[in-house]
Amino acid sequence: MPKTKHRKDQKKKSRARTLQIKGQQKNMQAKMQELFMKQLEEIKSQSSGETENQSIQDAELIQSTTEL
Repeated sequence: MPKTKHRKDQKKKSRARTLQIKGQQKNMQAKMQELFMKQLEEIKSQSSGETENQSIQDAELIQSTTEL
């Protein structure tokens, strides 16, 4: 028997497997991007809150020294 009988529909199976793997990679990439954006937003919100608090504290220090 020829060897090709043992590899029936090999191209079709290979394409299906490749498409499945690419689909999984695309899904994981999207999830990673979403998590990255969430963390970035959290960092931005934390840093902006600290900056506002720091500027308020600086303003209070300036006022107290000018009163002297």
